[in-house]
Amino acid sequence: ENKVVESRINQSGDLTRRRRECISCDSRFTTYERVEELMPLVIKKDGRREEFHREKIMDGIRKSCQKRLFTVSDIEEMVRATELKIQSLGVKEIA
Repeated sequence: ENKVVESRINQSGDLTRRRRECISCDSRFTTYERVEELMPLVIKKDGRREEFHREKIMDGIRKSCQKRLFTVSDIEEMVRATELKIQSLGVKEIA
């Protein structure tokens, strides 16, 4: 059991930061909540279909930008732009 002490929405409006407090022990912690958008299935080269994973996109961009001057927020913005582009296509599957 916990209660929300404070809530904040980030600048782009897609992430909510909530400070919570445990009712039994009074310790505080933070949760981050993102609206779960319906993403299409990804069709792999071998024909398999799997769910879209934001973390895989983040990892791939991070690896490719290791020796370049990109900040974490730059990479997060790239991933967010990719997600928005995919959602705007309005398809159920994407290669």
